[in-house]
Amino acid sequence: MRSAAKGLHTLLPSLDVVACSPLVRARQTAQILADVYGKGLAITPLPALSPGKQPRSVVDWLREQPLDATVALIGHEPDMGRLMGWLLSERKMSFTHFKKGAAALIEFTQTPQAGAGMLVWLLTATHLAKLG
Repeated sequence: MRSAAKGLHTLLPSLDVVACSPLVRARQTAQILADVYGKGLAITPLPALSPGKQPRSVVDWLREQPLDATVALIGHEPDMGRLMGWLLSERKMSFTHFKKGAAALIEFTQTPQAGAGMLVWLLTATHLAKLG
């Protein structure tokens, strides 16, 4: 995960917010990411990223963030795949499977809402590690 985080840092030189599921493994992954980015990047435990939660609750939280913020969300499959489907199409279905350490960049040109996201890239941990 550390190599993948270094690759993510190459693609996204700065992060404003790291939010993660409160479960231990997600918190550990978030800490690795925060360590790579440095500068005391805070980690926000977000219950909306817990397994089985509805994508709408994550979107509600995203709306509270500054429009120009770069936000990293760390959660669990199959929920992250469903969240991505919701953000891109407003359908609660997964179009992909996030393997451990994978990352996607979804951009919004307006306030985040279901179906308004644009997928910029989706990379596996192996691809990210090669970039780092």
